[in-house]
Amino acid sequence: MCYDYARMLRDINALEKKYDICVFSTGKSVMEKDIPCLRLGGGQKKLLLIGAHHGLEYLTSEFLMKLARNFARSLGAGLSYFGRDIGAMLNKLTLYIIPMLNPDGVDIAVHGLDITNPYHRRLISDVGIHSFTGVWQANAAGVDINHNYDAGWKMVTERPSPSKYGGPCPESEPETRAAVKLIRAKDIDMVLAFHSQGREIYYDFDGMTALRSEEIARKMAKASGYALASPTGTASFGGCKDWFIKEFGREGFTVEIGLGKNPLPSEMLDEIYDENARLTLTAMEELIKK
Repeated sequence: MCYDYARMLRDINALEKKYDICVFSTGKSVMEKDIPCLRLGGGQKKLLLIGAHHGLEYLTSEFLMKLARNFARSLGAGLSYFGRDIGAMLNKLTLYIIPMLNPDGVDIAVHGLDITNPYHRRLISDVGIHSFTGVWQANAAGVDINHNYDAGWKMVTERPSPSKYGGPCPESEPETRAAVKLIRAKDIDMVLAFHSQGREIYYDFDGMTALRSEEIARKMAKASGYALASPTGTASFGGCKDWFIKEFGREGFTVEIGLGKNPLPSEMLDEIYDENARLTLTAMEELIKK
């Protein structure tokens, strides 16, 4: 079963009932869905994990929810996790998780759009396609959120599209603004934006990197078996970690989980989970050291 918005909300509700975890809305999508953010710990350093900028990449959301559940379980029981003391780490670090930044895009990619949906006719007219499942990466306005940040923003395509359309201007989309607002309000120290697929880690933007970006990226690569890479073409601008590096000069990373063709199936979660959990724990350790 594909991991859609409703499944995520059920998982978040179960987490809230069982563990001491804070959940709040960081904004709303085009279609007025709340964009939940989970907070664990209360330390001075602040790490943000973001999933599902793109509709077809909902395995990133499922991964982040499993990670949050395992962290909360370890924290509540005082257990180590992959050899780390989660309680001690979260005394020094506050972890923010946005599992699904683009809930409309995920639901469109999974379920399509019913003819009764007010966005159905608009997207057919704007985009020129009638079937959205299996191709949809954008939000409900046909904007690719990961091209909508103010970091070398430019038009890739000139009209709404299943992917690559960066919007009429930077931060035009409510989902982008929700992420930017949270990062600014919480004074985030490091960002990991999870995408699929490629088993790669990107850590620079337009020749800019924070002081320890490459060092930390290499340690995450060693922990996960992922390769370091530099984005090219349309992947090299307008993204979340691009904006974060440009705006704050701090460590921002894009992590491309798994290998295959999007959407990666839920059956792949077990395969990609451990490597990305180790990668995330490495980032947490390195942020605490700063």
